[in-house]
Amino acid sequence: MLFQREYSAVVSIGVLVVLAVASCQATADDAPTAGRWSVERANQWYATQPWPVGANFTPSSAINQLEMWQADTFDPETIDRELGWAADIGMNSMRVFLHDIAWREDPDGFCDRIDQYLQIADRHGIRTMFVLFDGVWLPNPKAGPQPAPQPRVHNSGWLQSPGKEILLDSARQDELQDYVQGVLSRFKDDPRVLVWDLFNEPDNANQGKWPGTSIRDLEPRVKHERTFELLKKTFAWAREVNPSQPLTAGVWGNPRWFTNPDAIDALSLSQSDIITFHTYHNAEDARPIIEQMVQHCDRPLMCTEYMARTNGSTFQGLLPQFKEHKIGAYNWGLVSGKTQTIYPQDSLRRKYEAEPKLWFHDVFHPDGRPYREAETRLISDLATDYQGNNPQHVKTAAALPPDDIAAGLKSHDRALFVKAGWIRDPFITLSPSGMYVLTGTTPLPDDPAQKTDPYNTGLGDGSIVGWKAQVWQSPDLIHWQSLDTPFTLEDGIWKKARPKRFANVPQSQWRLWAPELHYVDGRWALVHTSPSPVNGANLSFTQGEDIKGPWSNPMGPKIGRRHDPSLFKDDDGTWWMIWGATMIAPLNDDFSGFTREPIAIGPTGDTAKMGHEGCLMYKLGDKYILFGTGWSTGQMRKGSYNLYYAVADKIEGPYGPRQFAGRFLGHGTPFKDKQGRWWCTAFYNGNIPPLETKDIASRDLSETAQTINQQGVTIVPMDIHLDDQGVPVVVAKDPHYASPGPDEAQDFSPQP
Repeated sequence: MLFQREYSAVVSIGVLVVLAVASCQATADDAPTAGRWSVERANQWYATQPWPVGANFTPSSAINQLEMWQADTFDPETIDRELGWAADIGMNSMRVFLHDIAWREDPDGFCDRIDQYLQIADRHGIRTMFVLFDGVWLPNPKAGPQPAPQPRVHNSGWLQSPGKEILLDSARQDELQDYVQGVLSRFKDDPRVLVWDLFNEPDNANQGKWPGTSIRDLEPRVKHERTFELLKKTFAWAREVNPSQPLTAGVWGNPRWFTNPDAIDALSLSQSDIITFHTYHNAEDARPIIEQMVQHCDRPLMCTEYMARTNGSTFQGLLPQFKEHKIGAYNWGLVSGKTQTIYPQDSLRRKYEAEPKLWFHDVFHPDGRPYREAETRLISDLATDYQGNNPQHVKTAAALPPDDIAAGLKSHDRALFVKAGWIRDPFITLSPSGMYVLTGTTPLPDDPAQKTDPYNTGLGDGSIVGWKAQVWQSPDLIHWQSLDTPFTLEDGIWKKARPKRFANVPQSQWRLWAPELHYVDGRWALVHTSPSPVNGANLSFTQGEDIKGPWSNPMGPKIGRRHDPSLFKDDDGTWWMIWGATMIAPLNDDFSGFTREPIAIGPTGDTAKMGHEGCLMYKLGDKYILFGTGWSTGQMRKGSYNLYYAVADKIEGPYGPRQFAGRFLGHGTPFKDKQGRWWCTAFYNGNIPPLETKDIASRDLSETAQTINQQGVTIVPMDIHLDDQGVPVVVAKDPHYASPGPDEAQDFSPQP
């Protein structure tokens, strides 16, 4: 929250002050804190995230954090409505404040309400940064009914967490360990949580906020000392839990964080996995601050507070700068309500008779109308489909001649380039009628960029990925007939559920990713993911055996944001959904929801995840095979895009170690042909044109994303069988795909 730090003295902890300058650029070996993510891990994590853009969110019906989270005033209807408005303009993340008193009064209920909030946010494609403690505003929080807002006064009821009585007492501080570790333990592996922000503006002195009252915060030096103590403890408590999400504590106030940091600045910079900061400066003054952050930090950056119009801090001035550097951006305030942050902070001393013409914070009126449509259009334009792109204007290869494909299909010993054309994530299945059905991530059929920009990566603002699912069929894997585009984003649930978002985002920015088709009891199910215009998935069904509309969407908006969803039918007839890397849940008979809560599954051993996307489930004998996709180096878009697998006796695990399935087979689909032989689809996914295959097994490809696959659909013969002990073995038969290269980060050498 906007209030300049009045106290900036350096607590005498010299080593931390030195670390403030060096910590952002520490290497993995130099990381100064046990458990802190390495620079490589932090950047790898961030590379898999869309550009985070959102707001600091409190529902308009709550005056403060306690009113948001206490059972009597928790308001899921308002949360749902207002997050829907945020999603409609492209926001994909929220920063949300928790409170220790809500935990103290009702730990289980509090966590259940957090979970309910996360379910709502997830339906809107929104992930959340939770804030555990806050040093701003009223220092004596109390449970129970919260006071009504003081008329037309900025943030008249916001609360510190913890209160000053606890903050002053080291022993009372230790009582907060259960709160920190209880919340983190409950949600430590929850993909709906993006980041844990441990302490907002810890040493904010809050001076001048309560004129004419007896309310007093701690003396600035004392508060600095006590919040430093609690922040240090909180980092230690959080590291003991070891959540899968990054930890942070933001720097704020006078931006001398690298030249003259105080102890809290230094502690925050040296212990945070990602670096967060606040700026309420205008565009001109903010630019050197942003450049300073970029210069000093080689970790991901997020600005967790900005936008105060009367200060000159605006969306137009700041948000383009943040996007330029992929700095996550969270403005203060979403919907005008009981926090009354449309009023400037001088309302604490100056009486306002009416709503100010120029709002201080917030984006929407209480009825959902934007305060300024130019702002919401800008947010929508900048938030849509951000990644980064590296197209290559090179002529692509043609598919193999039909006779060569036929010979290779018969010999089942080499990779076959069966279909040319721009496609990613190719999915092939055999229909009951004996036709091979192909779909995947594609441009619109008539998009000329397929020829003018054939090695477009499909990522970022220049992506040529379209919003219609192209489908082909073939009797023999040689001759392919187009079925046109039987499914489009307009057939999914989100056009109905989020019409404003579809209206606001140009069709050129709509994206349909990774479709799969599964035959389900006389009809076809199509699942896919989408980053735009709504960050959400679809599970849609045809009315009959033909792959064509009309389509139904039995899960409705409950499908939420699920990256690369896939379906699997078990021997008992139960259908399961698998998504991300990796979540799984059984579907009910009518596919309208899950029969129990999703759980995370993954390999055991040193590599705890299958990769980062493209997970599939198969069964061989009585063993379950979980496939997943990752880059060989463990770093985004560096090395080869590979397929891995793990095996379990039960679908929900535990799974054994991650094993190697095939080089250059990432996000491929294992499938059986009509003769019962296994193949796996493969496709071009690189930053440079395809490589020659000579000596490829010994070549280190770690410099950038590289592949031997041509732009189109390649199928690679696979040997998938049970060994003498009944354990599945998965091996690519083509030697160019069969072994990991020298750029592979995981050790697959035989164990003694």
